[in-house]
Amino acid sequence: MTPSPSICSTELSPTLDSNQTDPPVPPTQKKKKKKKPKKAAPEDAPSPAPVKPTGNAPDPERPPMLCISRNKHWKYISSYHGPWLQLPLELLESLLVLNLDPATLSTSETPASHLPQISHSAHGRSHSRATPRSGERDRRFQALSDHTPPDSPGANFSFSLSPRAATSPPPLPPPIPGKPTPPPIDPGVFRNVATIRRLIDEAAELSVRASCGIPTASMGSIRGGGNSPWVTGQAFGLDGSANMGGGRNVAMSAMRVRRLRALAVQKLAAAYKADEIASSVMVMQGGSVFDDIAERVLRHDPDDPDAKYVHFFHEKIPSRQLAESTTTQVLDELIAAHPQRLEYYRTRGIVHCFRDEFTLATKDFTYALKEARASRKGRMAHRKITLSSESRGKSGKKKKGSNKTNGQAPPNGTSDAAEGPTVDGPDGETLVLHPSVLPDAPDPIEPQLLFLRGAAYLQHAIHLIESAILKLEGIAQATPSTDGTELRVCYIDNSRYGGVEIGNPDGPLGRHDGPKARAYRRVLGDESFREDICIYLRKCIRDHERFLAHFDTLEAPSPTASRDAAAELPRRVEIAFLLTEMMRPGNHNSAASGLAGAESTIPAMFTTYHPLLVESHFSILICQLMLAELPTLLRTFARSAVLVDGLEGYPVFLPPRSMAQAEFVEVLERLASGWRVGIQPHSAMRVAAVGSRLAIGAPRPSPSTSLKASSSRRNSTTPCSVPFASTSSATNGIRVPVLPAPAPGRDTPSSFREARVDLAEALDCARILLVPVAARQRERAAKAAAEKVSGGNKKKPLNINIPLHGPRVEIILAWMAAVHLVELESVA
Repeated sequence: MTPSPSICSTELSPTLDSNQTDPPVPPTQKKKKKKKPKKAAPEDAPSPAPVKPTGNAPDPERPPMLCISRNKHWKYISSYHGPWLQLPLELLESLLVLNLDPATLSTSETPASHLPQISHSAHGRSHSRATPRSGERDRRFQALSDHTPPDSPGANFSFSLSPRAATSPPPLPPPIPGKPTPPPIDPGVFRNVATIRRLIDEAAELSVRASCGIPTASMGSIRGGGNSPWVTGQAFGLDGSANMGGGRNVAMSAMRVRRLRALAVQKLAAAYKADEIASSVMVMQGGSVFDDIAERVLRHDPDDPDAKYVHFFHEKIPSRQLAESTTTQVLDELIAAHPQRLEYYRTRGIVHCFRDEFTLATKDFTYALKEARASRKGRMAHRKITLSSESRGKSGKKKKGSNKTNGQAPPNGTSDAAEGPTVDGPDGETLVLHPSVLPDAPDPIEPQLLFLRGAAYLQHAIHLIESAILKLEGIAQATPSTDGTELRVCYIDNSRYGGVEIGNPDGPLGRHDGPKARAYRRVLGDESFREDICIYLRKCIRDHERFLAHFDTLEAPSPTASRDAAAELPRRVEIAFLLTEMMRPGNHNSAASGLAGAESTIPAMFTTYHPLLVESHFSILICQLMLAELPTLLRTFARSAVLVDGLEGYPVFLPPRSMAQAEFVEVLERLASGWRVGIQPHSAMRVAAVGSRLAIGAPRPSPSTSLKASSSRRNSTTPCSVPFASTSSATNGIRVPVLPAPAPGRDTPSSFREARVDLAEALDCARILLVPVAARQRERAAKAAAEKVSGGNKKKPLNINIPLHGPRVEIILAWMAAVHLVELESVA
């Protein structure tokens, strides 16, 4: 039906132009101008599309504003990019089956030392991973070489050894006997992306059929015709002379077109309900196929819940103005009509976070999380009743795969008893299924809600601090500008105190006895305000730790088990910073030089991959830094950096870009360059300076003896002379594989005023954290100066330095300077 009006319009255009006597050039211009509106007019005559531009037209002086769909504003989109967007669906589902198989990571095959080493140089991570885990996955998924996208890590393998890989790589952590091996990628998120791929691919096909009027038989011809242009042309209704009207041009009724679009909207809604972040990434790959499909469905059925939900994501809004252009009215209506759909609560909570309504957001996340857990418990109870009834009916036969021994010990002892269902491995061995692949595993929405609620708590704390700072500076609440820039509380113009300072050696707020520091300390250091911030930060840590508890980790014994763990802590922190810096663009080559011999200090780790894992780990580090739990922060940072460095989501996901990671590193960089007290030599450096005298004299005291001696002498010695062993009580637990839970004690900010030895210990931990950062800054400055001298007048390419962090960095610095740094400086 649609081709005929367009053909008529093209036939009328030459007739109108032939009656004119103007030169030949203007008629061609008029011809082009007439073609475009006439082609689009018959097709979209009842559409309100022409009304949209008139809504923005009344103000001619206002600059044009870019409008994009709402789903492009969603957070954490960069964490879900990867080959799963382009891999054939059959191959993606095959990878899902391999991921669920416990034999995928079995070590009964060829040793991984004979495999090439993969270098992720395409994404800024050029250090080779000469570890068996990457070799195992490369061996398992070696058939992916023909389907690797151009921008994936598999597109360019580099077999050159990096300084870190020059030595013998650490072995893959062996699984605990009787314990299941964690899958390479989280089964919940893997199932979600496979389902989303299938749903959105089918929705795209339905949308194209509805727009072009192609029946099912023609689509079958397109699929089965291969690369033949003749078959494809016939399927689209072209005859041999490329004219419309021939071939299989079967007219499709308007009712059928509407049904195809409604079915496509149903599939899109199902994809968004599974995971709205992954679905947004996948929809972006389809271009303009889904732009107005939900709006067309709503014209004929305004009460369609799926169309409302999809249109909420696809509606065009001004860029970077989601909070001002979005309300929760549509989601409120959907929740009122379908209160059992927990996905609507999740989406509404995210919108509340964009609108700075964090109390309402946490309320939605908490309710959905509570209902999801209750639903899972109900399913587990029903499944147990069903299994018990089946076992009573077959009491004489033992079920295959059951590990019940009727109270008898296994032949090899109780320690070899497998926990959970088992399957037979490729060599006949017994493999235990991981709980995450079982039917009783939590739905993917549970970890999603835990992560989102933890992020909301941290964002709420940051928002309260920012509001207090803007009120103190006498500035109105920040509103997004038309050019997309964000207000940063550093060197604020027309303000009372000028905001956070950059590069001032006295600290982010200047001297601690200056008027700015005193004013900030009076507002941010208020007991009630400080307590509220600490409560939100601890709740954020709690939710992120519960989120991380969904993913098991295999950890080899620490190489420093036979040595002094406290003495190795500064080296582990330095390695952690270098590993974290290697993930930043432009720093991977220079940072890799400091990792020589790192295998003798850091343990081998393997954990299940999730796209939001990196963001969660560094959100915990930011909270611990803002709480000034510095001894705990050192241990957590030393472990998290190694664990994040070993994460591998290929061949499904690419390395994520974490905003929390960029912000944490930027805070360390700012403190190292703008707080001279924090980069003074720490206790380990002072012990190394006098090591020769200790070797000649008495033997070095043990950590416990030194701690007692330092406690007895703290009244007669200066705070700077506290020996290194004073930090041993906070670092003896370095080999504990689990993340330490924040408990009230001497790690908490309120306890810093109770004893000066705790402040001295915290200051020493801060210096252990910042000294390697300052050393790297000096190395980069020296290298830049040397290149400038050697280059002479040589023209260098333009270096575009785009900041990877957001405005939260200055807010964190202001909080640290007003609340914690002044207390640490009191014992410096």
